[in-house]
Amino acid sequence: MPSASPLLGAQAVSPCQQPGDRGLANDVFSEALSERYDQLARDERYGTFTGSVLHYLNLEEDLVGKRLLDVGCGNGALAAELKSKGAQEVLGIDISPSQVALASRRHQAPGLGFRVEDAYRKLVLPEAPFDTLVSVFAFHFIQHQAMLTRACRNLFEALKPGGLLVWLDITHDYVLDPARMDRLEALTSYRYDPGVAPGERPRPWSLVPGQVRAGDEVLPVDHVAIPGRTVVKTLQSVGFSQVRREPLRFTDAESAWLWGPDGFNHHLLVARR
Repeated sequence: MPSASPLLGAQAVSPCQQPGDRGLANDVFSEALSERYDQLARDERYGTFTGSVLHYLNLEEDLVGKRLLDVGCGNGALAAELKSKGAQEVLGIDISPSQVALASRRHQAPGLGFRVEDAYRKLVLPEAPFDTLVSVFAFHFIQHQAMLTRACRNLFEALKPGGLLVWLDITHDYVLDPARMDRLEALTSYRYDPGVAPGERPRPWSLVPGQVRAGDEVLPVDHVAIPGRTVVKTLQSVGFSQVRREPLRFTDAESAWLWGPDGFNHHLLVARR
């Protein structure tokens, strides 16, 4: 490996972010939204998600000496945690310049880098392939199957043969429960409207308008209802093997009620290239 890896400290805006490409439901990540995401990610309840990802990473392989890619790195906390566990290099990428700037300010260590990249359309990674790849809350903006297939193929091509993928995201497989929606808003100031009646499921590929409060501002955070089974089939279609769903590891009963299989459903998937 070259001593001057382009991974380390690189922060270049990807040229493949094309204005007007509506393949993403929300491709404008303001500084205010990045700060709000950062606040939410530091809430102890968020540990359910990152803790679950770390659990399955540790179960599957020893991270010491490995090269890891974090797709949708957000505030960089997970990438920094992976580096602290002995990874040789960790690159965190995000489509949002404000997220990458935040991560770069907060986490600085040898072998840890962050930069803007578009994992949905065209992923430019001269450092690839990586030993291991994680993706947390990066896919629920994708609006159509063609882009989902392209993004999954980008993940596949970024991994070495036999490489491990741990993927976690909102999948909108739930039945709408107003009580859960009210509690979600009370805990996180986030609310969305899947456009269905209580007791119904969001329609696959439908736009789910959402908003989150950040002080006096109300910021749009639209999602797309991508069923978990669709993600599984798409990962398999681009070449991933041994794709399996694993349960999240909840630390309290309310989190399990809110975000578990019967709540606002998430999928945690483990796969191999």
